[in-house]
Amino acid sequence: MLSKQDNELLCRVGRGRPMGELMRQYWMPVVYDWELERDGAPLRVRVLGEDLIAWRDSNGKPGFVVENCPHRGASLFFGRNEEAGLRCVYHGWKFDTSGACVDMPNEPAESDFRTKVQARSYRAAEYGGLVWVYMGERQDAPPEVPRFEWGLVPPAQRQHSHKLVYVCNWLQALEGELDTTHVYFLHSRLNPSLPAKYGTWVDDRAARLSVLNTPGGVLYGGKRVEEDGNTYWRTTQFLFPIYGMFPGGRDDGTVPLSIYVPIDDEHTLHMGVFWHPTRALETGRDPRKGSLPDEPGVLANGVGPMKPHQHGRFFADWWPVVNHENDFLQDAGARKTKSFTGIPGIRLQDSAVIWSMGPIMNRPNEHLGTADAAIIRVRRRLLEATKALRDQGAAPPGVDDASVYTVRSCLTVLPPEANWLEALADWHNARTLEHPNPGFMGRRRILEQAVSHQYASDSRAT
Repeated sequence: MLSKQDNELLCRVGRGRPMGELMRQYWMPVVYDWELERDGAPLRVRVLGEDLIAWRDSNGKPGFVVENCPHRGASLFFGRNEEAGLRCVYHGWKFDTSGACVDMPNEPAESDFRTKVQARSYRAAEYGGLVWVYMGERQDAPPEVPRFEWGLVPPAQRQHSHKLVYVCNWLQALEGELDTTHVYFLHSRLNPSLPAKYGTWVDDRAARLSVLNTPGGVLYGGKRVEEDGNTYWRTTQFLFPIYGMFPGGRDDGTVPLSIYVPIDDEHTLHMGVFWHPTRALETGRDPRKGSLPDEPGVLANGVGPMKPHQHGRFFADWWPVVNHENDFLQDAGARKTKSFTGIPGIRLQDSAVIWSMGPIMNRPNEHLGTADAAIIRVRRRLLEATKALRDQGAAPPGVDDASVYTVRSCLTVLPPEANWLEALADWHNARTLEHPNPGFMGRRRILEQAVSHQYASDSRAT
């Protein structure tokens, strides 16, 4: 459990708050590059409790500016994006992507007043198909954007899978990503004889965790014993300050990443990206147009469809149809016969439980066990880094070394005597293109089918 003071420290992200100041040391991914068109419509976004306008000028340069015009406070969302500037519709003042006022048509021609006015803006950068914002003090010389492998591979080898607004604090969303033992409960089917389309299954649901610090955050392995005596490993990376690199569900070398950008204290922008070090993936899918399965209990891909454009709201195109207002489409029949939850999708199941904790989880009331070792370690690292920045001005992990983000997660089966850290080191650190034990899932499925047949036979016998 955390004290009330430490819980507040970790969760509050506004300017001047210790965690808010730590977050501002890092670049934050905010919008897909295709969401911003040259001279296109500005977008409302909110990041770390600040309302911003995202836009792309006539030259293709992206920018982020504080929403309210420095003249009389009108919203620049209504601004005219034209001729390499964003022009406020109230009095015509025009600003470039740096926030400099480049035109002030309601002042006399001989006036130099425009040179004395600056709209508050933040540095923007493009990397890996996303537009990032840097909201820290180093605007003149910001740090390098995190060097994730998915930004280094060709675009055909990465897939931006989903994006949505969560109605809860960023930390409880991230912690769900870092919790390996929930997978075979929350995302499971009711028994192994059912098809895998209804959920996951392993017999050993009590993983033994090995947790260690890394230069960029935390790495942990969850170990389970297989029927044949080998060990099933699921390894996860936490990367400062908002990233969870979970093991995923494939053994072909595809690597996933989840991103949890704090919108404000009670809303989170969640994005997912997959990549493969060498192979092309399915690309070009519009993350706004997800679908839901026709059969209750079947797991949906992604998060389902988005609501129609939500006028007047931040991230207006990224509010999901499936949400707390419809109980995440939980189906009582599917929950009784097929699915552990009756909620149609892994990400939707995650969304339901993290929303149910409240806007900000009351961690002083928790009771944590050994299965929570990774979450405990991540909180400790976040607290240490936040207090070190606040008290000594120490730079947090990864801020000045973008290479710590060039890592991977893994799921694989290893012999019982194997040292998982040594066996997976080259893969974890992106020093090899060969997955350790490719195709093992196919062998596990054969084993699972045998177990399923035995389960069915035992059921008939009783």
